[in-house]
Amino acid sequence: KTNFFSVSTHGTNDLTFLEYVNMRLVTIYDQDADFSDASNGMNNNGGSTLDFIDTSSTASADYVQVTFTLGSQYEVNANSDLIPSSSVRAGKGTFFADAESSGEITHKCDDFTGQLAATFATRMTQACSPASVMCTSPISIPDSFVVYNIPLGIDYLPAASSDLANNIFVDMVVSVIVKPEARTGNGFEDAPNEGGNPYQMKTTLTASIPVVDGGVN
Repeated sequence: KTNFFSVSTHGTNDLTFLEYVNMRLVTIYDQDADFSDASNGMNNNGGSTLDFIDTSSTASADYVQVTFTLGSQYEVNANSDLIPSSSVRAGKGTFFADAESSGEITHKCDDFTGQLAATFATRMTQACSPASVMCTSPISIPDSFVVYNIPLGIDYLPAASSDLANNIFVDMVVSVIVKPEARTGNGFEDAPNEGGNPYQMKTTLTASIPVVDGGVN
């Protein structure tokens, strides 16, 4: 859930093409899948004959999932990524401007290498983990629904706050083209270099989600 998001469209055509923008925070812990009564379990609580998954409270792999729907007249540009990974930034703080000026807002996909990527990969292979792939732009979206996962880090989330003081911020570019069948009659008849509206559209999406008391919202 977002508590705010802003969308700006670049170019001569000012149609906003993002709809139903949403964000959620996901935390993946280590699991202890030993169900024997003889086991003390990961947290020394004893095992169980029931299939109860015990988890460690440390070294969580945290990521933010951004979802949105494209307008029906737009599609992925075959010549460029829908979401260029180099444009994806995220960070934490109270206000976006302050977090950006302090260097807290960083290019998370560019940093998703080495041990960090390996730790996420290990977490995602667990039976209790979602089958999420990080920083992967969809090639096609037949249902117009887009899901994009941004890795934040290990034990990254700030403390929960009841006054919305601790937030996760996301900033990224979304690039699409107008479908051929949608160009006629909508100002797209002429080629862009002949004065017509541009076929390619780019929008910068900026959003935040608070970490609130009672758990990750």
